[in-house]
Amino acid sequence: MPFVPQLDELNTVTQKMIMPGVADNYFRSGPLMAKLKTRFTRRWNGPQIQENFLYDAPKGAAYARGGNFGPQIRKQTKTGLLFNARYYQISTVEYLEDIEVELAGPQAVFSTVRQDLRESALAMSAMLEIAAFRHGQHTGGQDRSLEINGLEEAMTDGSNTTWSGITFPSYGGQTRTGVGSALNSPTGFISTPSNTTMSYRLLTHTYNSCVLGSQYPDTGLTTNRCMAFMSETFLPHQLVDTKDPEIAFPGLKFQNATIMQSQYCPGQDGVNDDNLGNYNAAGETFWWLNFGPQGDDAHIRLWIAQSPKFAFGFTGFKGAQDNNTLVGQTLFAGTITNRMPRLHRALYGITN
Repeated sequence: MPFVPQLDELNTVTQKMIMPGVADNYFRSGPLMAKLKTRFTRRWNGPQIQENFLYDAPKGAAYARGGNFGPQIRKQTKTGLLFNARYYQISTVEYLEDIEVELAGPQAVFSTVRQDLRESALAMSAMLEIAAFRHGQHTGGQDRSLEINGLEEAMTDGSNTTWSGITFPSYGGQTRTGVGSALNSPTGFISTPSNTTMSYRLLTHTYNSCVLGSQYPDTGLTTNRCMAFMSETFLPHQLVDTKDPEIAFPGLKFQNATIMQSQYCPGQDGVNDDNLGNYNAAGETFWWLNFGPQGDDAHIRLWIAQSPKFAFGFTGFKGAQDNNTLVGQTLFAGTITNRMPRLHRALYGITN
């Protein structure tokens, strides 16, 4: 049998060049988590997070001069929402042989460990961005009780379905009907829960349904495809390019809000990713959000654990007892709470 060399002459004498870095052809981009982090990232202690709210008015009435005020009864007008912390982890796995032998020296053009940790951070951010558009309840045949309490369960009224076809009669453990309309978001467009055609009229009606005194939506989030629908249907003077002043994310100016596109926003181009989560929907979704002022008065709050390890921290590598496998976790503990659902609105089923 003739000898067959493993390398030809060219590959034997020529040194191969590995370009530094790795091009990211997997992860997408979205501004929601970045926006949340700029407004409120409160650390807390204890097993639960409590958000108090007003849901009724004290008793009062007109009376005649010198007349009786009537029965004096104290009414309960306040109550609270209770949320449990939700936990996420991304594992980074390395082999001691790679770190100490195979990938050591000048031929390891970039640090494998540094790159792997960067990928873990990107995966955690993407996972939370996707979960933030969904819910954290066991309802409608879906058990997402381990997930964060996202926008879907907060921005509804308990009777109309959301973009995933589910109703949420309760939020934060509180039954919506028990507190009147205090936990209800505006729903429906004219007479239907969704409107298939994106239009200036649709945005104007729904935007103003969230205006309350000096409160108004400051952010609109939607998909790339829905942003294209707006470009097709809006007049040129209605398309004003801008950037969000806090995160420098590009978008369109609409009244007092900046409309931005998130590739993790549920829509027709979204996918059901086994690694990160499901953000596929039959039509495009659109979200009017009022984040409120920065600090303690923010309307939508991102709660992060006080422990540095559970605040996007890294546990460090831990070795196995019977081999040289090293494993470390990037950790997150927390959730999202919406103190004032009536200031926000979700649209879905947009197809043109």
